[in-house]
Amino acid sequence: MIKLNGAAQREFQFASDVNTVMQYFGGLSRMVHYLPHIELLEEYSPTEVRVQYTSLELGAYAINIITDLECLVDADNLTIILRPLKGKAPVKGEAKLNSTIGYGYFTSAAYLENSGSGTLIDFRLKMAANLPRPRGLRMMPGRVVNRIASSISQGRVNEIIDGFMADAIDSFPAWLAEQETVG
Repeated sequence: MIKLNGAAQREFQFASDVNTVMQYFGGLSRMVHYLPHIELLEEYSPTEVRVQYTSLELGAYAINIITDLECLVDADNLTIILRPLKGKAPVKGEAKLNSTIGYGYFTSAAYLENSGSGTLIDFRLKMAANLPRPRGLRMMPGRVVNRIASSISQGRVNEIIDGFMADAIDSFPAWLAEQETVG
């Protein structure tokens, strides 16, 4: 098995009031598109989805992690939580020569706070999975593979959180304009 773990936390300023920010970030299927390496596979409901993390590592190994998520928006406490969705069948792990797929876990939390010029967001993201080892890596000792995998997965989590913040900020003006023409 390959053990993947990563966690990251960032704070960023969002140039809008907290209620608008809650509405924007509470759109789960829209937010998934702002996460690098993450693809929406199925939308069960507006607050429940199945997603896939995909990356090519070391130029040769395809890593695929499937997970089911639910989004909880708590307007009273100004939080948006993504957590594993219960009741869905996990994907069976499978390894081939240069690829692996399995079920994993993603969680995120966004804590919002009114700020003088908008909303301060404390965003946290975690990823974990135990995947079957691709056959091409079976000759390497497990601890070496896991050390490499841990370093790579931490780097990918940093890419995901940084890319998410940038894409969400860049896409906000168009979303806001669309809301104003609808409303």
